[in-house]
Order: sequence, then C-alpha cells, then structure tokens
Amino acid sequence: MIPRETIDQIFTTSRVEEVVGDFVNLKKRGANYMGLCPFHNEKTPSFTVSPAKGIYKCFGCGRGGNVVNFVMEHEQMDYVNALKYLARKYKIEIVEEERTSEQQEQDNERESLMIVTSFAQKFFSEQLQTETGKAIGLSYLEERGFSPSTIEKFQLGYSPENSKTFLQAALKAGYKLRYLLLAGLVRSSDDETVLAQGEPNPDHCYDRFAGRVMFPVHNVSGRVIAFGGRTLRKDKNVAKYVNSPETPLYHKSNVLYGLHVARKAITAEDICYLVEGYADVISLHQSGIENVVASSGTSLTIEQLRLIRRYTPNLTILYDGDAAGVKATERGFGLALKEGMNVKIVTLPAEDDPDTFARKHSSEELKDYLQTKAVDFIVYKTRALSDEAAHDPIKKAGLIKEIVSTIAVIPERITRSVYVKECARIMQLEEDVLWSEMKVNRQKLVDDHVNRPPVQHTTNIPAKPAQAPINYVFSSEPQEKEVIRILIKYGNEEGVFIGEAEEGEEPAKVKMKIADFIIQSMRADDFAFDNDLYRRMYDDCCAFYDKELPINEDYFLRHEDSVISHMAMTFGTDQYTVSDWSRRNVDIERENDDIGRTAEMAIYGLKSRKIEIMIRDLQESMKQVLSTEELNSIMERRLKLNDAKSIFKRKLGRVM
Repeated sequence: MIPRETIDQIFTTSRVEEVVGDFVNLKKRGANYMGLCPFHNEKTPSFTVSPAKGIYKCFGCGRGGNVVNFVMEHEQMDYVNALKYLARKYKIEIVEEERTSEQQEQDNERESLMIVTSFAQKFFSEQLQTETGKAIGLSYLEERGFSPSTIEKFQLGYSPENSKTFLQAALKAGYKLRYLLLAGLVRSSDDETVLAQGEPNPDHCYDRFAGRVMFPVHNVSGRVIAFGGRTLRKDKNVAKYVNSPETPLYHKSNVLYGLHVARKAITAEDICYLVEGYADVISLHQSGIENVVASSGTSLTIEQLRLIRRYTPNLTILYDGDAAGVKATERGFGLALKEGMNVKIVTLPAEDDPDTFARKHSSEELKDYLQTKAVDFIVYKTRALSDEAAHDPIKKAGLIKEIVSTIAVIPERITRSVYVKECARIMQLEEDVLWSEMKVNRQKLVDDHVNRPPVQHTTNIPAKPAQAPINYVFSSEPQEKEVIRILIKYGNEEGVFIGEAEEGEEPAKVKMKIADFIIQSMRADDFAFDNDLYRRMYDDCCAFYDKELPINEDYFLRHEDSVISHMAMTFGTDQYTVSDWSRRNVDIERENDDIGRTAEMAIYGLKSRKIEIMIRDLQESMKQVLSTEELNSIMERRLKLNDAKSIFKRKLGRVM
C-alpha cells in the first residue's frame, strides 16, 4: 500500500498540463490548455486541460478526470501503477511494504509484461559489454556510426547467438515462462493446444532474437513494449529483421518507433519527419534531426498518422529513393491527406536511404537539404507524371484521374481548391474539367461511406460500463446529481436562506453553510439517494460533516475510484464560460450569486420529485384488490403527499 501522505504529495506535485503535455500537443487558451483528444479521432480540438483545477476534459468523447486518471486511461495502468508512474516522473520516493510472491502474481498481466520487457532491454544492453557482445554487436553498431551516447539513448543491445542464453537468464531471475512467451521474447516448439493446457515446457522453448542486434521499441511514455532484431549473418535464407509479434502491449499499427524521444522536438519544430526503419531514425537523431519517427514493422497506418497529428499536422516523408520507397511514399501521403494533414516529400538519391544519406553529410548539410528539397507531394507528383505523359493523351487522361482521385480525399474544401488550381496550371487544363472529375470522386467517397458495413473498432481504452437508459419521468437521478454537485462544489460556502413568516410579516433571513442546509434538510425528512454513485458521494460528504471537517472537493477529484473522480470533475468543468460583461454595465446572474437560493432549489427539486414518485407508487398499489381499511390508509397518505407536493411546488415558484 502507498501511504496517504505520499499519494497527496504525488497529486500536489504533479502538474496535469505537464503530464498530459507529454502525450498531447497543448496550446494555451486563457487559463486552460487545448489540444486534440488522445482518446478519439478528432480534427478540431475539444480536449481541455485545466491547471487550476488539476483536471482534463474532452467535450467530444466525454473522457475526463484528474492527472492519475489520465495516466490510467492513456497508459492502461491500474491506480497504484499510475501513482508510481507519476512518482518516477517527479522523483518522489514511495516507501511501501515489500510485496510477497503472492501479491506479485496478482499484478495485472500488462504490468507484468512491462516488467519482463524492461528486464530484456537491460539484459540485451548489458550483453554489448561482454567479450562476445563487443566483438559482434558493438562493433556492428560502431560500423554504422552510432556513438556511445546514441546507443545509450535508444537502449540498443545484443542477443547472444546461443538460443537459450536469454531464456535461462530470465528464468534464473525469477520471471515466469508464460510472460516471456506472451511478450514475444521466447518461442516454443509446442503447438498452441499444448500451451493452453498447462505450464509451458522450458526444454521446448528458445530465444526469438538469438544472434541479433536489438532495437527496443518504446511506447510514448518511454517504456519498452517490443523489440526489433537485426541479423548479422550473410545467409540470405535468414530474415534480415525479426520483430516482436502482436502482444497485449504491442500493436504495431498503433506504434511509431522513436516517438518517445521525438515528441517534444515535433511540437517545438511543428513538423514531423517520417522514415521507414530503426537505423533511419537513429542516424537522423545523431545528425541533429530529432523530430523524426519510423513506421517500422508495418506499412503506414491511419492510427500512426493520428498519433503524429496529436503533435503536429505537418508531415514530411523521407522514404528510400528506390521504386519501393516511392510506392510506399505514395500510399503514405494519400492516407495523410485523408487525415487533413499537410504533406511534403523529400526525395533522396536512388542509391540512398535516410540512414546512409545522414551518415554521408554533416548536420548543417542535412538540415539544409531537408528544408530546401521538401516539396508538396501533390505538386511534385503532378509535375513528374505530367512530363511522362506530355505526348500521350491516354496517359495524360489517366494521370488526371489519378491526381483528382488523390485530391478528392482531402477533407477541407479550401485545400482541395488550392490543389485543383495548381494542378490545372501545371497541366494547362481548365479548372472546370478537374472540378467535374472531382465531383464524381467525392460522390463515390460518400457512397462508399454510406454503404460500408459498420466496423467493430478495437481500442485499448477501457469502455465505460454500460448503463440502462434512465426513465427520467420516474427517476430522481437528475435531482440527486444536482444536490451532490452543489454540496461538493459549494458545501463550505455560506448562503442566505429565507425562513417561514406569518402573513404580513417580513420573513427572517438566516445565514448558514450550504453543507449544513443540505445535510440537515435531507436528514430531517429522512430522504435517501437511490443512485448508488451519488449515495456513496453523499455518505463521504456526511463523514466530513459529522467530523466537523470542511467538504473537501480535492478528495473527490483525487478519489481512487475513477467513476467518483470523473463525476467530481464534471461538476467543475463547463465547455463554455460566461464572459465578463461588467465593463459594459451588463449584469449576468450566476448560480453562486445567490448560492442559498441555488441550494434551496436543488433540495426542493429533489424532494418534489421523490414525492411524485411516492404518489405514483401509491396509484399503482390502488390497482390491486384492497380492503376498505387499506384503501383508506392509502388515500390518507396520498392526501398528505399531495399537500407536501403543493408546498414544494410553491417553494420552487411553480404554478399548480
């Protein structure tokens, strides 16, 4: 267990804008920050971070909470591990009980895999310092021109040639074979049926990456989740690269190599360079180009582009100059345009890839080349293909269709218009011709979207628990929520309450705390909360009240139960704020201008709804066969409820 004092220190020290800013490109908007939501795809920022309140909120998908909630959701951690993540970030020491072997087994699978991959990275890095590692692995990395600091920065390593070395070291260190297999670090010759039936047999297992130079793959926060291994053999029958398989940690279509060390530079430079391989990223970093990532192990995906777009909409593609590289570039820029990104391409000489090109040139030469040679890819493609098809009408017609179909995927009409004008100028065509073809392509895109069967998307973000639809006509849920909101938000403030008065007399005005009024009112009429969430929050408020302590809003915002913390967060977050019109002599009434009246309306509204529900229940009971005595009792109770209903309606200012 983590002591309460340490948890409070973590919450106090952690700055939500800094933690979220590690994953999202935030821009200051007044007192808050805005950015693209990391939990769903959006092109217009609706994700807000409030440093003053220590919370985040997306008004698009509804995600929100405190700084710990963000780490839990984004990094798929439980509460304790999210606290440990923040403690590491802010160098806060956590002193807790030593975990027993039984407790370690209870750690969730994902965190166990993180621990295994971290051990593997350290093991492979240490192997570079062994005699064999220096002779084989380290010498290869040095031949590639990687400096010691670069090797350390990217945590490069070496897996020994013996196919059991890593396996034996991991088992000796106490790591379970099941996790080694699940993380893709070890293979088994047993089939899946045998593996599913019981504990794997170590004698049938061997290292996946034996005899390879190791490139760890990190998630955005910098934790190792997978590996790529390059063989040093000349045998053409041996795969040049072996990558980790899909695991609970690693979904290659959602990962960009090098993003953990590139994200700050991408934000600062407001541009991202995209390459293909591990060595490309490392060489460019070493040459001073740090805002670079790779789509290694997979063709560029929509998910990877959306990951880049969190930090910048500007993308420059640097793929190999050969035919395969050009083809990959064409596919990549088409996807990026569809996502509304600004895409450029830097063409490298046919004999080079980004790695070799970076090693041939100085840092200044490389930066100058990237800046001066980057061209808009659509214009580049139009010019190149236009020269090729200049004297062939059939080819030219095909070229026009190809270019227009590419422009058609761009979501913004203004951007499409700019490209149409430029392409028409280059190809010496009337714009109307291109617009006519554009209309056909746009309509086809619409038809394809309408007719496409719904796709079941998978996501690492835990779905909100399904709830049955609330019948608000016969539910007090909205009124209960309003009472809890006011109790937590304003419980410690004083309000003015109007007492009862005889006819002709001036009613007395009483000052009291909002918490006193709400809790005493609820207890006086013995009303309870039906909604479990609000009942738990109310019970916590009563616990503070009975101990004569102030209602602590931070307690709810920092609550271990993410459902409670998220609800508390919604109480203090509004998508729109009321501007200050006082300078124009315009008074705008706010709820806290007369917080006493606001609290009264909430309590009277709840009690009125509770009474309506009681009356409805009585009406339902009268449909049954009743004795005269039972019927009279129900009628008498109903008359009393009708009187009470009239009182509360009058207090609410409603006309009966």
